[in-house]
Amino acid sequence: MSLSRTQIVNWLTRCGDIFSTESEYLTGLDREIGDADHGLNMNRGFSKVVEKLPAIADKDIGFILKNTGMTLLSSVGGASGPLFGTFFIRAAQATQARQSLTQEELYQMFPRWRGRRNQSRESRTWR
Repeated sequence: MSLSRTQIVNWLTRCGDIFSTESEYLTGLDREIGDADHGLNMNRGFSKVVEKLPAIADKDIGFILKNTGMTLLSSVGGASGPLFGTFFIRAAQATQARQSLTQEELYQMFPRWRGRRNQSRESRTWR
């Protein structure tokens, strides 16, 4: 199995579509426990990500993911901007200069999972 740069771009585009479609729903959930802006913030951030994708779609996966993270950091308010932004920036570090990702390389995007692959779910501890 491998994941191509085009598939990454399509995935990010689909995320933008979902955040747009589900913006009111997410905001409603946030209204119950927060300040009712999560859906609006995520929609705004991923709209900006999708807007930038055509100009960077021919770049390597690390570049695309870093650009996504930086865009989310600068355009999504609250805790979500830093959380999602940092995820994509760290994923970019593991995928620099790659045009496609193997299953193992995809796995490396999630550093807390490294070394836990063969552990049972019950024995995993998250720090």
